[in-house]
Amino acid sequence: MIAMDSPPQLAQQILFSLDRLGDTNGHHEYEQICFAFARRRISINLLPATGPVSAGGDQGRDSETFWSNLGEEIPRTSVYASTVSTERVVLACTIQKSGVPAKIRSDLASIAGKGTPVARVLYFTVASVPVAKRHELISAAKTDHDIDLEIFDGPALAEHLSDPDLFWIAAQYLRLPSSLAPERTDNEESLPDWYIRDRDYWRARTDPGRTMGDLISLRDILRHSTFNDQGRADLGDWIAKMREFLTVDGAWDVQMRARYEISVATLRGTGTLRPADLLFREFFKSATEIEDDLPLLEDAVVLLQYGYGARLRGKTDIAMTELDHYYDALRAHIRMLLGSKPYPNARALLLAIDTRLAFFPAYPKNLPGRIEGLIDPRDSLRMVLDAYDAGETVQARGEAIPLRDLDGGFASLNALLDALPSAPVFPVEATAEMFDLLALSLASHPKYEQARDRLDEAVARVGGDAQRAERARARAITFAKAGQLLRALGEVHNAKIGWWHGETVEDSIPMMLLAASIYERLGLFFAAKLQAFAAAVAATSAYQPSTHRFVPQAIAVAAVNDFKAGNWCSASQLFRITLLAQNALAEDPGNFDRHEYLVELLRREAFALHVAKKLAPMYEPAMRLSARNMGTEALLDTLGDQISGDEEWTVEGLVTKLDEQGVGRPFADAGPTRDVRWSAFGTVWTVRSQNTRRSTLAAERLISAMQIIQAELASSDAVWIPTEVRIEVRSDGDHRISDEGRLERVPDRKGSHWIVHLALSNRMQEEHALTELVTDASLLLLDASLLNRDQFLELVKDAFATGLWHKLFAGRPYNEAADFLSDEDYDIMSSLPPGPLGAKVPRKAFSEQPELNPRTDIADRYNHDEAIENIKRRYARMMPIGRLTIPRLASNGDSAEVLRKLRDEGWLDWQLVMAITNIIGNARHAWEGLHLTVGSPLADRKRANELLRREELKTDPKLGPETFTRERLLGALEFTVALTVPSYGLALNSPTPDIAAILKVLRERFKFGDDDADHNDLLFIPRD
Repeated sequence: MIAMDSPPQLAQQILFSLDRLGDTNGHHEYEQICFAFARRRISINLLPATGPVSAGGDQGRDSETFWSNLGEEIPRTSVYASTVSTERVVLACTIQKSGVPAKIRSDLASIAGKGTPVARVLYFTVASVPVAKRHELISAAKTDHDIDLEIFDGPALAEHLSDPDLFWIAAQYLRLPSSLAPERTDNEESLPDWYIRDRDYWRARTDPGRTMGDLISLRDILRHSTFNDQGRADLGDWIAKMREFLTVDGAWDVQMRARYEISVATLRGTGTLRPADLLFREFFKSATEIEDDLPLLEDAVVLLQYGYGARLRGKTDIAMTELDHYYDALRAHIRMLLGSKPYPNARALLLAIDTRLAFFPAYPKNLPGRIEGLIDPRDSLRMVLDAYDAGETVQARGEAIPLRDLDGGFASLNALLDALPSAPVFPVEATAEMFDLLALSLASHPKYEQARDRLDEAVARVGGDAQRAERARARAITFAKAGQLLRALGEVHNAKIGWWHGETVEDSIPMMLLAASIYERLGLFFAAKLQAFAAAVAATSAYQPSTHRFVPQAIAVAAVNDFKAGNWCSASQLFRITLLAQNALAEDPGNFDRHEYLVELLRREAFALHVAKKLAPMYEPAMRLSARNMGTEALLDTLGDQISGDEEWTVEGLVTKLDEQGVGRPFADAGPTRDVRWSAFGTVWTVRSQNTRRSTLAAERLISAMQIIQAELASSDAVWIPTEVRIEVRSDGDHRISDEGRLERVPDRKGSHWIVHLALSNRMQEEHALTELVTDASLLLLDASLLNRDQFLELVKDAFATGLWHKLFAGRPYNEAADFLSDEDYDIMSSLPPGPLGAKVPRKAFSEQPELNPRTDIADRYNHDEAIENIKRRYARMMPIGRLTIPRLASNGDSAEVLRKLRDEGWLDWQLVMAITNIIGNARHAWEGLHLTVGSPLADRKRANELLRREELKTDPKLGPETFTRERLLGALEFTVALTVPSYGLALNSPTPDIAAILKVLRERFKFGDDDADHNDLLFIPRD
């Protein structure tokens, strides 16, 4: 036999062989040919042993086209249908050569009259059916039985079997020689050699598989067909072959695995589980019999996840209650096995399985039969495969979802981590990956960070610090995309440290830049600058020349944050340095598409020059001279005009918009001094320094430390108060004789005001200097907290335990890392008219990133029972002191009205009683001529205390309404607020506390405006 010269010749040879089947009574062979073809061209899920199965669809057709469901089952594969729907299909075939139309009519009547209603019949006949007769039969089938009929006669089938991917059917069942095979397609050549080898073996094999070796061999090509487009056309064949394992008397565990493989391949390969629903149910009815085969229990967990996914997408008829029953039974079985004291490795695997089950989603009751908008299983598969092909981490869920048993899951996870020393070869990486994929759902649990760190340590023991860093990086991206910036920031710093080695430092630099980006989004612009400068230091210090490309980007990031802080003059100078570094170190430096950071910086510089031209001409000459020297003047003018468009800006309109965006006002660094303002947790901080190189670097170093500490303490509860703190930095610290007195409090009735004496650091003293810096920054921040000094510094100590030190360190002292501008640059800035632009425009409010907003939830330190007991004691102690005066005030119309209005404003009776008795106590001191001062004798202080606490006597001078005016009561109420702060375990850290701010915090977070004890109405007037 010689090879066919053309496809028509090959088709003719196949038709001849088909025709011979009628002569040799080869009905069984023809049936196998028809099913093999149908699984390739009609539907993967056609089952010859079970009659009609799920398929679907309809489309216009003529003598050259036919219906197919493969468009639904195998996207991106060459198919013959564009529109499909769910329906029941029957395949029928005959080798009868005469009376075929009558045979078809008879079979249709039989099919329509029995069993499940059928929507479509695929009829195969060896004999040729003329086109006219075919249309007549199709019309009759629709009219008489409401069935869509498709007819494949011998010539049509032979033509399809001559296709390269179907010829094996003809070769196997018609025993045609392989020399007739058509030329291989590109798709065939893209299949791996092992797949082609095993594919040919299983196609030629006629007996069903039964052993574990058989299953593994077939499993490999089944999975390849499921998960790879190149082999997807074979999927139906391998599912059918895998089903044959269930038709023989094989081993129980082999058949369980066959059910698993069929179910997964059906869902992931065709997008529906329905054809395998029965096998899915059979698997879980036997799952609780698994004892020693723990990997099969892992398969059960995976398959159950697939089942829930199919249910949510309406791709299975298995009810949610069934799935929940399987879940409960499986978890109970795992717990039973754990209770039997298994060996260490088995115990570790069982704990990992239980952890995974505990972290299953907790689905709400009464879910609809199908949730619209969920990603198709095949599309999610493609996303995973694409991520692996690109060498990227599979992205975690984009939102937090409720999980079944968080407490139980963390308990099992920690038990697993405890067990790892006894099971050193246990593959913990899979558990760690699952943990990271659920990061958003787990992160709010109190045991999350401990479990995360222990998992990271376990992974690092196997894969090293680089693998730990990669996991942290993936979590950082997950949290950042979800807007959880503080959690993302912690993970970024962990990744940075994990890669902080000579061979991986290049991976650490992008983490520094990512940290800068997160600080920037938080509005902590000088913390961002510190990270940017640290990246520049690392890029220039690394041994690999490839790191130098990061230098211009790092400087550009610092410049952008200077712009956002309002330091437009400094930013403009950093823009100039960025361009120099870009031209010297970047690849293809002028390619804006490759260097997005350069585009952003250009736009900001152009906008700044445009604002100077239109609104601040006193700053334009300096900026324009710099642009002219760099050759960017024309470009910046063009960009500035494009950015502003036709909009007419005013100074007030511009700065108001910038205020709303949470950024600084322009040219804040112009003039002899510069002010930096930012807000966090409701407190507005202002740091002023001389506009010199030395003072500016010292001030920025302090500010960056304060902002980084603020970010670190954000996840703790420092009980911040919404106040204002002003700080003046003087760079004279290195001239001071001792470390004492670096912080100098300035008496100021308007609020907290400090002078800080700082010294510039050097590399030899950096460790000592950082310690001083953290101490100074912490004590300044303490002014805006209601925690006492020890409590607050304990939070800072905890931050050190989680890596605060390396977050503050830029690789070199800040004044070296950030020292890009010259003394001459600062001289130019200080000679400009004082900024900022719009200084006289009232600032309505600072815009804060949500994670740095002041907390309004009830504080963990608050104890309701203790608060009520304290109030009871106050009533018991205070009421006797004013037992006569209080009723008189209640009886006086004017006084009662004052007290009533104070009540309406939120003041409670116990607070009013404290204010009244405070006024009474002060009056008693005056009666006896006591005027207490800091140096008053002990006897005077003792006498004053006795007067304040004693019961009111009828012989005491009567205090009239004029003593208890609204103004005096409000003053006494402010004293009451300050007096009650310690009773909540809090402290006043400023000698001039912001009482209004403290009152706001106490009312919002300690129920100061809600808690009261049972007592007689303060305004009750007793009847004589």
